[in-house]
Parts: sequence; C-alpha cells; structure tokens
Amino acid sequence: MELTFLCPNCGVVNHVQSLEAAGRGACSKCRVGRSLHCELVEDGQLRACPWCATTDLYVQKDFPQGLGLFIVIVGFVISTIFWYLVMPLFTYLVLLASALVDMVLYYRVPDVTICYRCLSQIRGAGSNPENRFHPFDLAVGERYRQERLRIEELRKRGGNVEPSSSPLSSPP
Repeated sequence: MELTFLCPNCGVVNHVQSLEAAGRGACSKCRVGRSLHCELVEDGQLRACPWCATTDLYVQKDFPQGLGLFIVIVGFVISTIFWYLVMPLFTYLVLLASALVDMVLYYRVPDVTICYRCLSQIRGAGSNPENRFHPFDLAVGERYRQERLRIEELRKRGGNVEPSSSPLSSPP
C-alpha cells in the first residue's frame, strides 16, 4: 500500500511508497518525521489510518474532481450549442457521450481510502478490505473538520495539540 500525507509542520504533500516496508514517514522539505502505525495493517488489510491511527476512514474514486467537473461542463456547453442551433439529435448524443465517459471512468478508476482526521490517502491492494470503509459521511466529516479548526486555533495560541494517546487505545 502507498500512503500520501500532509506534513503537520509545513503542509507539504509527501509519499511513502511501501507502507509495509516503511516504519517512519518523513517530510521531504522540513525533515520532520513520525512513526507509522504499521501494526494497523494486518495480513495486508488496513484496519485504521497508519499516519494518525484513527479508525474513521472513507472511500472515494482516485480521480481529480476538477477534471470530472471539467468533463461535465464541456459536455453541457457543447450540448447547449447544439440545442441553440436546433440540432436536438446531436444535443442528446453529446449528453449520452458525456454519460458514457463518466460511466467508463467510474468503473476503470480505482478507489482511494482517506482518513477523516488527517486527510491522508491510502492506495493499493488491501486499502479497503471487504468494503469495510464506506463513502464520505457528511456528519463524520464535519466532526473532524471542527476538530481541525479547534487544533488550528490552539496552535495559534501556542497550546499543545499532540494527542496523549492513540485513538485505538483504551482509556486508563
């Protein structure tokens, strides 16, 4: 599996090519590192985020959203031009072609598993074992967005934002 994460210090996107072989993830710019929670990958199956150890993960297509939006807008613009020129057959053909491109991409593009807490991305075989993780849930996403905002506010005030224990560990 491959891990893509944001450096908590400088915000640079970094990659760990082989999660199973790496024991540590380090920033390529500022060299700040963190031990990976490799114990959360058992038998090639992901149980939780290897970067922050949270179990709240979601799945989405590994495709740039901007490119998908561009394809839809181009199809809409071209079909609108044909509609203006009173060519309804071509209008519908363009819309049908856009839908077919979307369907082909949907089935050909693999999924990526994303952590709600740290937004790290995990790709590759075993990243969503037996469809354990589900598509984005707005309520869970909002909870973690609020958490990120509170952490940022604490950082501005100079407070400690490092967790005292792993979310998987039981309370004392």
